[in-house]
Amino acid sequence: MTYSNSLRALVLSGGGGRGAYHIGVLRFLEEHEWNPNIIVGTSIGAVNGAAIASGHTAHSLWALWRRLKTDDVQRRTWDLFSLDKWNHLLDTAPLRRTLIEEGWIDLSRINAQPASKHLRITVVEMETGRLRVFGNSPDPSPGGHCEHVVITLDHILASCSIPMVYPPTEIDDVAFWDGGTVANTPLGPAIDAGAEDIVVVLMTPWEDQENHPRYVPVGGVQGLLSAAQAAFEWALLASFQADLKLFHRTNQVVRLTIENARLRAENEALKVQLHRKPPPSYPAGAVDLLHQEINPPVIVSPQHPIPLADIIRYNPDNHEGLYQMGYKDARAAWARAGRPVEGGGRD
Repeated sequence: MTYSNSLRALVLSGGGGRGAYHIGVLRFLEEHEWNPNIIVGTSIGAVNGAAIASGHTAHSLWALWRRLKTDDVQRRTWDLFSLDKWNHLLDTAPLRRTLIEEGWIDLSRINAQPASKHLRITVVEMETGRLRVFGNSPDPSPGGHCEHVVITLDHILASCSIPMVYPPTEIDDVAFWDGGTVANTPLGPAIDAGAEDIVVVLMTPWEDQENHPRYVPVGGVQGLLSAAQAAFEWALLASFQADLKLFHRTNQVVRLTIENARLRAENEALKVQLHRKPPPSYPAGAVDLLHQEINPPVIVSPQHPIPLADIIRYNPDNHEGLYQMGYKDARAAWARAGRPVEGGGRD
């Protein structure tokens, strides 16, 4: 497959204030003329994905992140004297205001038809735990799971509604939680959308052992806080691990299907030569019915764990470090994938 003509998808995982990491990765990709046609996002990945679908580049999006503070995203809603009444710690009303007033999101551009960027946002039904995928365009095949809707701020905020931390967000009388509750790095929606060349951005370290991601804490799991973070990161990686296994198994089936078709064609050709019969006629376009194998995704992830506190902490100094980390890790992942890395630095 030639990458230049492939349908490209960028999959952005959740992680709250860690989201500046995405922008460093995006900057590297843009420098290498890799621009996504499809963006799949969960939680802060939905925010950044919607911003990209709104027309933002890494440069303009980084300008927004550089001045983003905790008060622009959330506010406290509980006190010690009413602990029996609250069901969440923080309110996302400031984020709703920030996304519109600071120019992060352009809903008219996101929902324009035909879509210039195919956006997919994942959420979870609070009552059932069912994962749902909302998009500004339909999936190309009937087997896709995307629900084509008019994307609103509620869809974006629903994907950010971390249970207990933020309140659920209602859409059409259904309460939703953060998509990361079930699938923090949703690879499946990118494939359903027709992606052939995929870049996945994790915000959890992992090692690739026979294509299975594994979170590796520095120094091992030692102490209560380390154990808590390890359990949290493992939970975030679990769904992506399942998606990746399914991805590789699907590719194996495709390879076997293509090989079987090749052998059948050779067998029919031999029969023609042996019996001097005319070659069998196949329906027009029969070969087109075969699926194509998808290249393994380029997976970008940090080398070391990012503190859990950064999920609900938005600090410009932290953003700078995460931005640079994302750029560096994208460069390393690109090289590991065997793709050419351009020389020169970044400003």
